[in-house]
Amino acid sequence: MPFSPRRARDRRGSALLLVLTLTLGFAALAMAAIYLTSSGGILLRLHERERDFRYAAEQALQQAKSRLNRDTAFQRTIPETAYVQLDTGRALTDAAGLAIPRSRVNTYIGLTGDTVGRFGQFVTVVSTAYDAGGTRHVRRLDLAAESFSRFAMFTNTWPGGLAYGTGEFIRGRAHSNAGWASTGSPGPTYFDTVSAVGSVTGTATYSGITPISGARAIPFPTVTKLAALPGYATQGNLNFTPVSGSSARATDGAGANVSGITSGNATRGTRAEFVTFDASNDGSLGEDDGFVRVFDLAAGMDTTRLRADLTGTPVALNDAILQNQCGAMKQAWVKSRIQTSTYPTVTVAQSNTFDANTRAGVVAIASLPTARCYPAGSPYLLLTERLVDATNCGLTAPNPSNGAPYSWAAGPLCSVDTRYGGQDTTFTPNPRTCMVVVSNANGRCGGTAVALGTWRQAPSAIQLDSVPAATRQDAERTYLFPLAKPTNLASKGVVHFTAGPIFVSGVLRGFVTLYVLGRVGLIDDLTYDQNPVTSVCRNFLGIIGRDNIMITDNSMNRPKSIATTGVEHLMGTPHYTLHAITMSLTGTVGVENYAGNAQTSPSITCGAGNTTSGGCINQTGGVIEQVISATYAGSGTGLRENRTVDPCQKTNRRPPFFPQTGRFLDNKYYELDPVNIETPAQIRALFNSLRGRSGL
Repeated sequence: MPFSPRRARDRRGSALLLVLTLTLGFAALAMAAIYLTSSGGILLRLHERERDFRYAAEQALQQAKSRLNRDTAFQRTIPETAYVQLDTGRALTDAAGLAIPRSRVNTYIGLTGDTVGRFGQFVTVVSTAYDAGGTRHVRRLDLAAESFSRFAMFTNTWPGGLAYGTGEFIRGRAHSNAGWASTGSPGPTYFDTVSAVGSVTGTATYSGITPISGARAIPFPTVTKLAALPGYATQGNLNFTPVSGSSARATDGAGANVSGITSGNATRGTRAEFVTFDASNDGSLGEDDGFVRVFDLAAGMDTTRLRADLTGTPVALNDAILQNQCGAMKQAWVKSRIQTSTYPTVTVAQSNTFDANTRAGVVAIASLPTARCYPAGSPYLLLTERLVDATNCGLTAPNPSNGAPYSWAAGPLCSVDTRYGGQDTTFTPNPRTCMVVVSNANGRCGGTAVALGTWRQAPSAIQLDSVPAATRQDAERTYLFPLAKPTNLASKGVVHFTAGPIFVSGVLRGFVTLYVLGRVGLIDDLTYDQNPVTSVCRNFLGIIGRDNIMITDNSMNRPKSIATTGVEHLMGTPHYTLHAITMSLTGTVGVENYAGNAQTSPSITCGAGNTTSGGCINQTGGVIEQVISATYAGSGTGLRENRTVDPCQKTNRRPPFFPQTGRFLDNKYYELDPVNIETPAQIRALFNSLRGRSGL
């Protein structure tokens, strides 16, 4: 049977289904494309709106910063504990001058950050950009307030004819609100930017940093601007009124003049000494181990005794300061004791040359390598300032009244333990003075004792409860004014004297601003407890004087003529060492008698070939002054500048409440959540939190 194939079944409508499927697919793709395009447009417009809000907020920040930096009157309107609203619903324009659509800004400015005065203060600017729908974008800018303490050298005026010379160095930021002059070949060396409102002229090495002429002036601080400092000192029991007034020169009852001057009335005064010791005996020196003590001269005494001045060419042998404060008074027992010394090594033959009655004998004493003078009241002067009578001995002995007293607690009935300091302390709360009869082996005065001065006692609220005998004797405890917590809980680190002059020296531990409404005399080295270059921001001292701040022309800082041969002696240490930022509001920071006291022998130099009278001014810190002044006048005079920047100056730290320049530098930007910056209460809460306070 022949093969017959089966007939294929018909497939009606499949093409139509395929067409419909493809049509629907393309339609879906088209719709997706439409939706994607629409969403992209919406997102683009949203991003554009967000950009407009961000631009508006940032523009408001920059305009506020500009206003702050150029308008010092506006700066003074910013409150300490609140904020000011600079903009309220202000419309802004873009770079093309076109209005930014639908955007308005509110701008708020407040002081934040530093509540203890030792960190650079901030000005916080908060800008909110919004439209009819509410706050859309919030930006915050913290501006660091620049402190004068950052400058190595700053002067408000520059006298004609004055210039920095070869061999002088300024290692930090320098600025003049007038001109700036250098001279010599190769001239001075500057290691940081030098700027001047006028012109920077002369030959100098600028270390690759181009000097700036025509800079903007920086307003110089005034006494009015610092009006809050005395109040801060009062809170910490560190506000002092110095003694003052003049009276007839004091004599010791035998007619010997012990006032410190040879003519005219004697002028009283006060000195401040910074003291550092391990008060807690924990093996380290914390800020709570820093103190200041204050010594007042008695009536009839002159400030030359505070300064340890030696006057005359040569100095008179019977000069009270030479005899009592510079070691010229050498008794028989001193000669025997000094022979046991290992530094300096003194032979019997040498000690026999010591004689307070002859100039050769005094020169022999002054020629010892450890010979030096001390200011009145120093514990090193026990031998001439601890006077007792025949029966009353020790630290608290009454002022002798039964005839000529004895020095160094050497009354006939005084035990060996109370002599020479013995088992008590060399600190004498109420030192007295006289002229000792050097031929008397027991150290008897030629006349009755005269009050020399008094160390002030600290208020009981801030006195140390106790001190370890291994570090300090208890007799000294109540005369120490703590500078910091926890002993002085209310201290803000400000020490204030209502008048000057105040004479300053010592060793500092802590962050302190010393403010004197008068002159400041730097009578001896004033240093930190550790080298500030290697111990970054461990200590920071600011000294502000309404008037001049001067390195005194005294026996500790400059050579004086004791012999008749022209050989001069420095009764201190070569060079003046200072760790501090110094500021004179109306005068200068300089050197007394900078052109005088030529150094002949031994020679003191500051740098190769630069012979000076006192050596270098080795200052780690800065100088801010109303007017710059010379520190030497040619070879063999004055002191040359050799200033080094304290690394702390390059941080955001400052001596407590040290004045600021009125300039503000960008520090940090932040973006804030608009939800939290909607209402005045939220704005207040933000600024309070930035000041370390809670609540509204």
